[in-house]
Amino acid sequence: MNDPVTVEPGTVEPVTVVRRDRPTVDLGPLDPARGTGRPVDRDDDDEAGLYALVEQVRRIRALTTGGMFDTDLGPLTDRIRRVADELEAASASPEQRQEVNWRERRYASNCPIIGRSNVLAPPAEFELLDDGTLRAEMTLGLEYQGPPGCVHGGVVALLFDAALGRVNHHAGTTGMTMYLDLDYRSPTPILEPIVVTARQVRVDGRKVWSQGAVHAGDRLCATAEGLFVMPAEWVAAYRQHRDEGAGEG
Repeated sequence: MNDPVTVEPGTVEPVTVVRRDRPTVDLGPLDPARGTGRPVDRDDDDEAGLYALVEQVRRIRALTTGGMFDTDLGPLTDRIRRVADELEAASASPEQRQEVNWRERRYASNCPIIGRSNVLAPPAEFELLDDGTLRAEMTLGLEYQGPPGCVHGGVVALLFDAALGRVNHHAGTTGMTMYLDLDYRSPTPILEPIVVTARQVRVDGRKVWSQGAVHAGDRLCATAEGLFVMPAEWVAAYRQHRDEGAGEG
């Protein structure tokens, strides 16, 4: 065991933490009542039947969260265990799946928000409006609950990280999250429809800023701003995408 470190008073210099200015989120373009757009991030190619299987696992996940049943669960548990054993025997290893997913660019289908092959993903279907705003309606169940009747704050943050990242993707400026600044304005409800919106607001070199909002009806639940940075090797691809778009106009 390492000996404890003793620090003499006055021998450590104070650390200055520089705080960013809080962002101002323009809610006009993020109005949940703006209408619908064209579906995006939807993969319906389920030749292997994986998405159909995941849908049934999601049903089990939802039903067993805080589950209350008037039957003996033993026989059901035994049947599910046998199915899980069969799947385990037929499945590739996590390492193999990870390697193939990245090599074949299956990012969206594995996303914990929009991934049809990810059992954690809620029933979110994103649409892209004509001005590039991303929008999704969804109803989150008990499995996403934090405080009673409310979506867990960490889940709200996950929704924003995914939505802001996807709106950047559709603008041709995919990047890695550097910071995510959230304001929780009011509780985000479970078991009620909510609308998540996101839009890109600025690009400066490899830096990309985007903003988003969550509404329940007309009530604002949360807002967010994120800074994303494009890896250097992605910049050339972004510039090509941008130039092609300008040529089409």
